[in-house]
Formats: sequence, C-alpha cells, structure tokens
Amino acid sequence: MFSSSLKLPDPWQHLAVDHLRAGSDVIVSAPTGAGKTYIFELIYQSGHFKAAGQTVYTVPTRALANDKYAEWRDLGWNVGIATGDLAENVNAPVLVATLETQVERLLRGEGPALLVIDEYQMIADAGRGAHYEGTIALAPNKTRLLLLSGSVSNPDDVAEWMRRIGRPAEVVATKHRPVPLEEMPLELLPMHLARKFEGWWPQLAAAAILGDLAPLLIFSPRRRDAESIARALAHELPQGEPLSLTAAQAAACGKELTAMLEKRIAFHHSGLSYAARAGVIEPLAKAGQLRVIVATMGLAAGINFSVRSVHVAATKFHDGTSEQALDPDELLQMFGRAGRRGLDDHGYVITTRQSPTLGDGRPARLHRSALLAWPMFLRVMKHAALRGDDAFDAAQRFAMRLFADEPPALGLETTRDAASPLPPITRSHEGTATFGLEAMVTQIFNSGGEWEERHSNRTRSARLGEVWIADESKQSLAVAHSRFIASLGGGLARLFKIEADVYGLEVALGQPVAEGSEVFRPTRALRKLLHLGREEEDLSLDEFTKKHRLKVARKLKPSRTSVPRVSANERDTRSTDLENERDARSTYSHLPAFIDHAVRDGLLLARWDMRDIPVEAYADNAGRLILQPLERSVPRHSETEVDIKEADGTAEKRKPIAPRPGSPIHAWRSLGLIDAHGVPTQRGEIVSFFQHGEGLAIAAALEDESYHVDEMVEHMANLRAGFRFELPGFCASERLGAACRAAYGFINHQGYLANGLPIDYGEGAAEVLAALMHQEHRKGLDFQQGFAEGDVSRAYLEWLSLIRHIVHAPHHAWPRWQALQAECARVLKDHGKAMRHLFHLDIPPLTAKQKHGRPMHYLLAKK
Repeated sequence: MFSSSLKLPDPWQHLAVDHLRAGSDVIVSAPTGAGKTYIFELIYQSGHFKAAGQTVYTVPTRALANDKYAEWRDLGWNVGIATGDLAENVNAPVLVATLETQVERLLRGEGPALLVIDEYQMIADAGRGAHYEGTIALAPNKTRLLLLSGSVSNPDDVAEWMRRIGRPAEVVATKHRPVPLEEMPLELLPMHLARKFEGWWPQLAAAAILGDLAPLLIFSPRRRDAESIARALAHELPQGEPLSLTAAQAAACGKELTAMLEKRIAFHHSGLSYAARAGVIEPLAKAGQLRVIVATMGLAAGINFSVRSVHVAATKFHDGTSEQALDPDELLQMFGRAGRRGLDDHGYVITTRQSPTLGDGRPARLHRSALLAWPMFLRVMKHAALRGDDAFDAAQRFAMRLFADEPPALGLETTRDAASPLPPITRSHEGTATFGLEAMVTQIFNSGGEWEERHSNRTRSARLGEVWIADESKQSLAVAHSRFIASLGGGLARLFKIEADVYGLEVALGQPVAEGSEVFRPTRALRKLLHLGREEEDLSLDEFTKKHRLKVARKLKPSRTSVPRVSANERDTRSTDLENERDARSTYSHLPAFIDHAVRDGLLLARWDMRDIPVEAYADNAGRLILQPLERSVPRHSETEVDIKEADGTAEKRKPIAPRPGSPIHAWRSLGLIDAHGVPTQRGEIVSFFQHGEGLAIAAALEDESYHVDEMVEHMANLRAGFRFELPGFCASERLGAACRAAYGFINHQGYLANGLPIDYGEGAAEVLAALMHQEHRKGLDFQQGFAEGDVSRAYLEWLSLIRHIVHAPHHAWPRWQALQAECARVLKDHGKAMRHLFHLDIPPLTAKQKHGRPMHYLLAKK
C-alpha cells in the first residue's frame, strides 16, 4: 500500500480526478504546497490509465525529475526516468521526464495515455516556452493532459485555447493553502537577543532560529554572495544539534562545506558538484535537517526544500548575460517554499524594509513567449511535403493551434490574401559587401557560366579527361582548355595536340648526338631538374626511361588536383629502375601516361597524356564535374513561391514573392532551412531533429566534409556549456563555431543564434572535459582557471544529453548524419558509468537518521 493512500483527497483534488476519468483534460490552479501532485498519485493508484498505456509526469528541471523519481521509487512504484543525460526504465508504467525528452514521440504522432505538465506556466518562458506550447498543440487526442501550476492568474484562457484546438478541458482551481503564509517583519523577531552576533546575516538567521522559524531559506542573487553569507553564518552562529555526515557525503562536499553542514548550514548553487548539490544538500534540506540554506535565485526556486521560513535578499539576479528582475510569479514560487505540510501551522516570509513582501508575489497572466519552435514547424512542413500537401499551409495550420488569439505571423500572410499585383522580387545586397553580418550562401561558378549554390555532398573522384574548367572567360573540358593544360607543365613542358580538343604535354629532352641516334645531349632545364653533373653530358633513351622519366612525369602533375601523398623517404627507397611503364604507373597511378618519343625541329621530345590523372571534382547542377570551381559567398536570397489568390477567388500557382523581412519564413529561407516551396532542405531536416540552436551548428559542421565526426562529437561539448569556460589562446573546438558562422554569418535570431552561434554556446568546454577524461589532453591547458565543479559536471551532463538525443533522433539518408549517429552511439556506450567519478555524479545515500530524524533547531549560548 502506498503511503499516499492514507490521505483523504480534498474536494478540488477529487474533482480533478473525476474530470480525468470522464475523458477531459484538466488544468489545475492551486497554491504551492496545496497538493497538486497528489491528483496524479490518486489517478495512478486508481489504475484508470493502466490499460490505455504509459503515464508521463514532466517537470522543468532535472533536479525536480530526480526528486520525484526517488520519491515514487521509494514508495515501490515501477517508475522510470528520462532527463536527457539519464534514461532508465523508460518503458515503465510511470515515467518522470523533462518535457523536451517527450517532444519527439509527439512529433511522430505518438503519445502516452496521460501526460502531466507540471509548472505549465513555462509556456511564457523566453527560452523553453515554445516547447511547452508546442507539446500541447501536438498532443494526440487520445492523450489526456493534466496541467499543474500555482502561479497562473488566467487558467480559463488556457482552457479556452485547448477547447479551440479540439481538446475537452476543465479548470479546477483552489486558493486554499493547507499551510497558510504569513509575513513576519524582522522587527517582530527577537533581534535584541540576536544582536550579540556580529554581522547582519548572522543576526537575521539567529533571530529566525530564536523565533522558532527554522529551517530558514535565504534566496541570494549571486553565487559568491550565497557562499559569503553561509560562511558568515557558519563562523558566527554557535553549534546547535550537530549533524553527522558519512564518509562518502564528506568526500562529495569537501572540507569547508562539510564543516558547514555539521552546523546544519549550507549554501546551494549550480557551481557545486552534482554529488554535493543533488546528493547531499538537497536531500538533507528536504528532510528538514538543515537550519539555514542560502541559495541562488535561479536554481533554488525549483527545488522542493522543506523549510518553515523564507527570506528573499534581493529582487535582481544575473543570469550569465545580464541583470534580471524577479517577476511577481517567481517571487510567489519562492515564498511558496515556506511551510511544511504536516509539520507547520503556518509558513513565514521574513521581511525587511528593503526586501520584497508577501504582497509583491502574485500569479502572472499567462501569455505565450515571442519565440516559435522552429524545429517543430520544420517537421510539420516536412511531413506535409511527404503527403503531397502544401508545406506553407501546413505551417500556417500549426501556427493557428498555438496559444494566441491571433496566430503568429509567419511572413507570407499579406501576400497570400492580396488581390493586388505582387511586389517585385527583392534582391537586396546583390554583389555588395556584407561583412559576414547576414546569412550567407556559398556559390560556385558552373559549367554553364552561372553561379549556383554549393552543396556539401557533391565531391566526386574522377579522371582529368572528364572534368571541366569553368571561369568567366571560358568553360570547357579541362583537357581542351589550352591555358590550363599549359599551366601544368611548370615551365618545363609545352602543349601539343593529341587529337581534336585534347591537349597533352611534351618535354624537350635534348638534341640527338647524331641523326637517328637514341643518345642525346640534355637541355639545360632537364639537366637542372635531374641534377646531372657536367661529366654526365649525354643520356640514352633507355637510361632516361629507367632512371629519370618518372621524375619528369612528377613535375607535370596538376597543382589543382588531389593525389596520393608520397613521403620523401618513400620516394627515395622506391626503385626507379623499372622494366616498363606499366609497372611504373601501377605504383604511381597519379602520374600522366607516357605516349612516345618524337623528334621535331632537331629536338628529341617526350610526350604525355594527362587524361587519366585522378582528381577530385565538384558536380554542378548540370551533372558536369568542375575542377576546383570558383567560389564566392553572397547573402542568401529568401524569395519563395506560394499560391496566390486572385480577385475572383481563383488561385494562380507558384508565384515568387519575398517573405516579410524579420519573419520566420524569411529566416528559414535565408538560413537555407527550406526551399522555395517550403520543403525543408537537408540542412533544415537536420535542424528539425533538435530543439534549440545547436541543430544549426551541427548541420553546418556536417556540411564540412573535411570535419571528422569524432572531432565534431568532442567539440559539441561547447554547444550547451554557457559562458563559464573561456580559455586563453586558441582552442581546437573553435572549429565548430567557425563552421556555424561560415554557414550563417554573424547573425542574431532570438532563441537560436547570437552573433552566429547557438545561444548557450561556450567556447573552451570541450577542452576542459577532454582534459579531465584524457590525461594526455592536460598538457598546455591551464587548470588554474577556477572552473566550478558544478559547471564542469553540468557541461558534461549537457554533452551526454545532446549525444543521447542524436542517437535516438530520426533516421536520415545522409551518410554524414549516419556517421555522426554511429559515433555518438559509440561515445555513449563508452561513457555509460565509466566517467561518473570524474565529474562527481555518484550520489551518496542518506542515513536512516538523516531521512527520518526530526532535529530541534536551536542555538547554544554564545561564548
């Protein structure tokens, strides 16, 4: 029997369960701590969805997922977890997951029997809101939705939206909080007793403890402030009931933090190692074992700490890029951490004249964020194209399912509805310098004398005789291009015509010593090339063939071809005393073919055919192979083709128009993600497999065929690392960023690219992780940078999460994508549990006393 079965549901909880059983979606609005999660536990215990399939409980953070997973597993549930970096028992009847891990199955048209979206106010989040919104829009009708939040003032608007897209939805709301919140001005606490302690923060904490308001949670704006406050408390406050840590816990926390924890004081922020943060501090705080926790704002708001009172030190914090102000609903969530159900009659918000008060926290009116989920739109457009439907119409239909009174404009709306003549196609910046500030496209000069877009998968091995030379003055087969063939002689050879439109090269060997003689006196150029001494005045043809002809042939190879490399040592050790030319060419297959000797104008000549030399060439749109085509980079034009309605209501097909600058379709076209008909390109398909800007970088890197996928996988550690890993000097992983900027320019697209790089791109993270994982990479890397363990472990977890995402992403026929998936699978297998100790990811368990003990939080007399 589950412990939760001992509780009796409140009427509003019972009503929510009844609506779910009746086949409706349910939106729950209830204060933090009221028991929203209990609705899910009730419906699970009832077994109502057991026969229909899996139930998935999604949360916004890994910390909350780990918390729920551990809680329900301790109750004996068959539960799995999926958080990107972690995937265990994912086919269990109950799956706890971060929401983004479930998007792919919804895009495939699949869904669980019940999908719970906890903290659904994330719809308004600037970075992740599009995923929450898109998840609701994509959920199959057979999937029931349970949305939970305590900080949304307009849940009825959400229900109306869901009904508009064909989902039966009911709102269940309550304002009742089982443990009421009260505001406690600091002046009402025993400050006269606390003033014996030195420092403002020790006095505040002492007053709270003396006033029986511990455990106390202090929200502080920055890491260093949180640590500084905790150190002051640990130094100044006298010992209460000591807390004993196990050896594993002490090892995870280090000497300083262990000493604090023994005094039941801790700081908490993302710079701590995962083991210390998630394995020691959070479980101890949840169990009520700590007197005071000082936590940063951005992280601790989502942690289920068990405290009696809360104090918010400031209303501004730094998110890594800029100073941010706390929103009223964020304050409400912070205040909601106060008050332990079953232990406290009230929760308290301790206030000062400078701190926010209880009245400053309130639910927010929910609006969708300005961000669109590009990958979702690209997938929708791709599926429409496969069905033979109009991709732009499919995108517009999907936009109409989003949480907005008016669907977000995609960029073609005014043109599609206009009866007036179309505006002319805009071709701005043609031939002008752009300085890399726009989305760029690389073009090649083709065999028809025109510029066309360069594609990454068109390099072919070929013979010189079948490739073309193309420049502004002439386009022809290479062997018919006299100027090109002449350039291959390097000043040693000159042109001769083998047959019509086929040129070869001939080398003047010297003057025969007598008419009809096969002995000749070498020319000065030949003597210099062969390093012949003065005493070697004459050569015979036989001697030249056996000892020197290959050396001359090597001088004739094209400078613009890709040929096998032969080391100097290898050349010296190979015998040139060969019996015939066939043997020579079997060893030196990249050399021109010898034709014959001839005498003309009193000179003995050796002649070669260049047609069989192997080269690497590019196949243009006409199918002709171009040898090292001319290239240029120009802004990518965003014109597209749509069906336009005429005044009489008829549709004239496929008129070219320019989408509105700044619109999503303009962006997708300019970045090369869709073609003129709205069908995702190869690049666009790869981008659609991801959820943020990292897909753009990975697609760009895959297009560089010289970029080996094993290097790319290592460099991908930068993509989600953030700003904390900048290293002095050159980093090899800069190649990934360079590939991204080469493809798109130094351009900004909200939520996806900032100065041509993914939003969370962090240079240097790949080198830091490699140095930890591979001892040989430590050389030359300065580890005195002061990287926080938590930042390193988070970068590692995000890297593993991205690798796992690629492994389980959809199939694509592009060999480069398949090679990347294979390499990611290999890396994921190698990293299983082998590296966890390097990044302090192993969580030490709590003791029975730590889990179930109820310490008395007090202060001994100050000595």
